[in-house]
Amino acid sequence: MRPTNLSSAAEADPAPDQFRRSPRVQVTNVLPAWAGDLAETLLRDSERLIHRGRTRVGGWDADPMTILNSWAAHPRVRGKRVIGSVWGLRMRFHRPWSTYRLKPGSPSEGVVAGYSADGRTVRTVQVADLTAEILSAAHPMREFSRRLTQAHKPVAVWTHTTGSLIGAESHLERDFITLADFHPAVRYIGGQPFTLAFEPGALCKLHTPDLVLLGDGLPPLVVDVKNAEQASTPKWRARASLIRDVLAEAGIGYEVWTGMPRLMQANLENFTEARVPEPSYLRWAPVAAELCSRPMPVVELVTRIAARGYEPGFAMMLIRRMLWRRDLRTDMRLPFRSTSIVWTVAS
Repeated sequence: MRPTNLSSAAEADPAPDQFRRSPRVQVTNVLPAWAGDLAETLLRDSERLIHRGRTRVGGWDADPMTILNSWAAHPRVRGKRVIGSVWGLRMRFHRPWSTYRLKPGSPSEGVVAGYSADGRTVRTVQVADLTAEILSAAHPMREFSRRLTQAHKPVAVWTHTTGSLIGAESHLERDFITLADFHPAVRYIGGQPFTLAFEPGALCKLHTPDLVLLGDGLPPLVVDVKNAEQASTPKWRARASLIRDVLAEAGIGYEVWTGMPRLMQANLENFTEARVPEPSYLRWAPVAAELCSRPMPVVELVTRIAARGYEPGFAMMLIRRMLWRRDLRTDMRLPFRSTSIVWTVAS
């Protein structure tokens, strides 16, 4: 599922009991392409709910997944599959006062990249030599620790894509990791994968990107996560432009992501938490897809699945898991509830 027309404007996350006091949704008249034949109906229904004041959240005038969709739409002519996904722990946890970072030495001219294959030592290479194999094996260039005075608290995010923890320096980074974990083109997510070291006198001395994404037949995509206010400052825009040019020369994509609406974040968090044993999923997901013969409310699909002998509580979990794996779809602009409409790709 690739929802469109969603806002990337960063806003303070309201508490659940404050939704009624938050701004109303602003939905553009652009049809959501991911909804297929249901696009016009979904847009009309969403506008009707908004006019009734039943749905409130931040503006939804852009797609938070735009950079991922754009990246996935331009595969290499002869691309390789991403193999050897990391299973297990690849993070360094330390005491609150620890702030150790790995850094490459500054070059006399140009730009070099430093990465670590063991989390202790740094290897320096030309930026063009940062292959998918190196990036998928690289350890974070920093350790993750929390201190009372930190403005942003690091977190560890478990992802379905890697089957392991990924370090994030802030909750905004955690949100992007969840979004990338949901996108079907992403095969690997790495945190703090390398550090760029610039020659003396350059606009910046060192820069460690927040994340790198790898996909089958796709060039690496490096992403820095900033809130909208930080990303709009002249200093950061000049820095980001320099980084983008350096990485582009090496055939590596670069984007800055600024956030997503609270409702989409809540829906993704809801779906990613759904756990269904694989044997049970393989048996019951095709049954649920068959029973979802037309767009219908979740509660109706639960009833149909339960009639086949699947416990209703487990049926709801199955639907959430199918939504995460994109075997079912729903309108991501609205809160997911038992009355939400779900459908299959073929519906």
